[in-house]
Amino acid sequence: MTIDHPRNSATATSPGAPDRPRTAGSFTLRITPAQRRALLAGARDPIGLLPKSVNLRTLASLADIGYVGLDQSRDVLRGQEATRDALDVWGGALTEDGWQRARAEGAGRFRIVVVGCGKAKQDRRVTAGAMYVGTFHGSCRETANALLQDGGRQYILSAAHGLLDLSTQIDPYDITVGDPGSVSADFVQAQVRERGIESAEVTVLAGSKYVALARHSWPDLQAPLAGAGGIGEMKQRLSQIRLAARAEAGQER
Repeated sequence: MTIDHPRNSATATSPGAPDRPRTAGSFTLRITPAQRRALLAGARDPIGLLPKSVNLRTLASLADIGYVGLDQSRDVLRGQEATRDALDVWGGALTEDGWQRARAEGAGRFRIVVVGCGKAKQDRRVTAGAMYVGTFHGSCRETANALLQDGGRQYILSAAHGLLDLSTQIDPYDITVGDPGSVSADFVQAQVRERGIESAEVTVLAGSKYVALARHSWPDLQAPLAGAGGIGEMKQRLSQIRLAARAEAGQER
């Protein structure tokens, strides 16, 4: 599937121009390794948002050459100039030229890590990111953050709500995957399609029931906890994944 990304370039392409990557040789402007890493990280996000780890100097330099602007999917930012001060407050997003350059530099699919919900919860309405307080869920979330250091999105797969953004407000519930009234694979697939993330590179950090629920939407997902003998072994694997991800990020920098 071809994902249509928001066009927020300050130097817009002509109407109806084909959305295809140019060859690397068609770009004469040289970019630094830090700029290249930032572009590739932005391309791993469904709407091209650059991760917070990209420093302001790099953001501003990419905005100066037209590769980064403000997130045009937000009404408050639409049409605003990507000044240094605005980028400092709001962060940056790839422009159309930025998407093209990222593809020419070898950008692959954007990355998503899905974490299963947990039984231990807050006793009040809070965001999905704050709802689950179990140690296993916390370890999965920490591992997801390590895997997404260079960009991407994290979601929680809830038995009651399906795919949740971390900022979504929810009430506590007592249901798990497979229980009567829990979400179906078709329900989750509809959420995936609505978000336009069918073609993402997906890793699921959860038990087998949650992996099976997600695999209906992403048949080629990665499930590094599959086959583990219990929570203890899962936590060991999560620790190893975090260490490897952090070591890799350190080598790239």
